[in-house]
Amino acid sequence: MTRWMLAAAAATCAMLGGCQKAEVAAPAAAAVTEADASKAFDDTVKVWGSMDAAKIKAMYAPDVVSFDIASPAMTTDRAAFDKNQDAFAAAKLDKITVSAKKIQIVDGDTFIVSSVSDGASSTTPANNSTFRCTDVYHRGEDGKWWIVNENCSAPPKAA
Repeated sequence: MTRWMLAAAAATCAMLGGCQKAEVAAPAAAAVTEADASKAFDDTVKVWGSMDAAKIKAMYAPDVVSFDIASPAMTTDRAAFDKNQDAFAAAKLDKITVSAKKIQIVDGDTFIVSSVSDGASSTTPANNSTFRCTDVYHRGEDGKWWIVNENCSAPPKAA
């Protein structure tokens, strides 16, 4: 292309408010399957059992909303959420056994796992407990499965 054509093209772009790059759509992620969801949850359970607070916190979306088993209030503040995860890691529940699990696929990027688990501590058996959790996972733009909402509670005591 000659110099005058390049100059003309540049001037036209400038007069029209700038040239825009053609938008190229990112390839759509494959729809989530029950096997994908089950693997993501199994990976979550392994991280919970690691008792590594940093790894535990890294699974959750920056704007996670939660109901923690040890806190009566809804947690929407990340600093408060992180403090709850520090306490969970400090409980040293190094063996987590899932006794019930139900997966619900919401859409191609979202699923829910409801579970009942027993947490056992090899160092502090007084911390052993059963907990019920409902975790909502959403696939981020980076392809990572983030937990965006978590509701954990203790089962009611038998009458």
